[in-house]
Amino acid sequence: MKYVFDTEALIAFLYKEPGHETVATLLNTVFSDEREGAVTETNAAEVFYLVARFEGVDDAPTDDSLREADRDLRALERQGLRIESADWRRAAQIKADGALSLADAYAVALAVEHEATLVAGADDDFDTLPVEIDLYRFREQGV
Repeated sequence: MKYVFDTEALIAFLYKEPGHETVATLLNTVFSDEREGAVTETNAAEVFYLVARFEGVDDAPTDDSLREADRDLRALERQGLRIESADWRRAAQIKADGALSLADAYAVALAVEHEATLVAGADDDFDTLPVEIDLYRFREQGV
């Protein structure tokens, strides 16, 4: 079994938002080599810029916050979470059919490609998808 983590899941994990314990449990199965885990390049870019803004000054990145964002992603990679590309055509088809963000469409595309479980938050954009995937909601309400 493989997990694909969307941006919301990794941000919840990094910032101890509601549901972070659940994400941590899933990530620990990746870190211990019990399961494979991945995040798309697009979602990794979102995590990067969000951390850089959160840790920056007045929601603007600083040199230090950019380094921190890089460290966070490298730490996840070192522990076994892979950053992978998804087929851009499949992501575009998924995006064209619904209200998903582009990054979420990439996460769905990667989950389809690998027959993986997509770990996502409470975002209702995932309620109606043009493809079948195994979707695991790590929390029931958004933050």
